[in-house]
Amino acid sequence: MPRPGLWAAAAATYAVVGAGLWWLGAPSPLLFAALVAAVLVALRAPDPPEMPPALRTVGMAVVGTAAGASVDADVLRTVAREPVAVVGGVLVTLAVSMLVGQVLRFSRDVDGTTAIFASVAGGASGVALAAREYGADDAIVISVQYLRVVFVLVSVPIVAPLLGDAGGAALPDDTPSDPVSRLLYTAAAIALGLLFARFVRISAAPILGTLVASSALALSGWFPDASVPGWVVALGFTVVGANVGLSLTRERLRRLARLFPLAMVQVVLGVLACAAVGVLFADAVGISRIDGYLATTPGGLPAVVAVAVDSGQEIGLILTMQFVRVFVALAFAPLLGPWLRRRGAQRRT
Repeated sequence: MPRPGLWAAAAATYAVVGAGLWWLGAPSPLLFAALVAAVLVALRAPDPPEMPPALRTVGMAVVGTAAGASVDADVLRTVAREPVAVVGGVLVTLAVSMLVGQVLRFSRDVDGTTAIFASVAGGASGVALAAREYGADDAIVISVQYLRVVFVLVSVPIVAPLLGDAGGAALPDDTPSDPVSRLLYTAAAIALGLLFARFVRISAAPILGTLVASSALALSGWFPDASVPGWVVALGFTVVGANVGLSLTRERLRRLARLFPLAMVQVVLGVLACAAVGVLFADAVGISRIDGYLATTPGGLPAVVAVAVDSGQEIGLILTMQFVRVFVALAFAPLLGPWLRRRGAQRRT
């Protein structure tokens, strides 16, 4: 086990990196902070510990619950009003991102399963958790996923004005705040989701189960505030980051360094391809190109929301497509995984 001094250094690293990334406005600062702190333990400890399975399951459940909480009546109304546009746009964005992701296979360190999980647009933390269950390299998956998130966060505010200002809009700030309701909702969603996971033989069932349960509970109207407390989300993201960080040995880090130039090419091509889909989507349904672009960006939701509020007319459509894609990506990964695993086994025989 690591020495107490190493645990203290890891805790200090987590606090400093997390605070710095939060101050810079980086996405998921505690996930990155936990990853860095866990890497420190993995590299310095003589016998690096593994994440306890129960704690990893909790992290998966929190990620699924937080994603499902995004589904509300407005999302369903938007899907019902524009079913072909929303579902078609989401599916095309996912297909294009995974197709472009095959660029990663030019690296000898990346197989087909890892390339697909690394390039699924949406639900980065949940997809990374599911990746290991199906033979993908989760370190590569989460590294490429968050490289894309950072690239989108940086590029969206720069690219959006080039596509034109749609006139501006504002989101109402009428979300209720009920701490007791939020805790009850979160506990119920996690309990139901984990109950589902006990009876469904899917390795990533905690994500899929809580995703379905939290969505259903959010739409039920039983909870005045159907959302997940920030500290619970922080706990889930911390577990996700630590889980991957502990697996980053020196050899894995060398492989990731070799992969970076190719990963950057894949990320840029993926974002450009999704932007092209967004422009075509906008022209097809009669909305501004900036709205189409924002609706199909592969990740970076905080930046997308900020730009949409300032520049977009179709905020409901933009957020609906973003949320639906995250939902589909998290639900799709556990279903895709067994097929990829069987396909890999057939190729080896």
